[in-house]
Amino acid sequence: MKKEQFYNRLLETLREEVKHAVEASKDAAEYATNEESRAESKWDTQGLEASYLAAGQAGQAKQWAEAVEELQSEREDLMRPNDRVSLGALFCCGFAAGEEYFFFAGVAGGHVVTVETREVTVITPQSELAHRLLGLRAGDTFELRTGRAGRILAVE
Repeated sequence: MKKEQFYNRLLETLREEVKHAVEASKDAAEYATNEESRAESKWDTQGLEASYLAAGQAGQAKQWAEAVEELQSEREDLMRPNDRVSLGALFCCGFAAGEEYFFFAGVAGGHVVTVETREVTVITPQSELAHRLLGLRAGDTFELRTGRAGRILAVE
């Protein structure tokens, strides 16, 4: 898998997340202001809950949109070749249970993208995994806090 192919797929999936969150926010806002959601008693909070949901979805859409914007603005830095685990590195770790792929970015931590039947998990500098792997090269070994041991197999 090539880093640019992954990067483009990541942007595509994040844009889809923005679209879905905006649609969900609009639906929830429409429901919150709909006559059907009007409170029938002081204990009826359906409309209020829908407005909270709309606000939460709008916040999620904003967060995804900001992630897309940041990734686009950092494209040049993220696409540079890496020989160590650092910002912009696409890397593979080997564990007893098999291989896992990761991409080190400043945003979208935990987002999983499938490329060529492989799942790639985005990690950010705030993650424990990033702290353990930062600066390692292909061939280096590491141990997670859980005791799970691994090896860096490849870094791009």
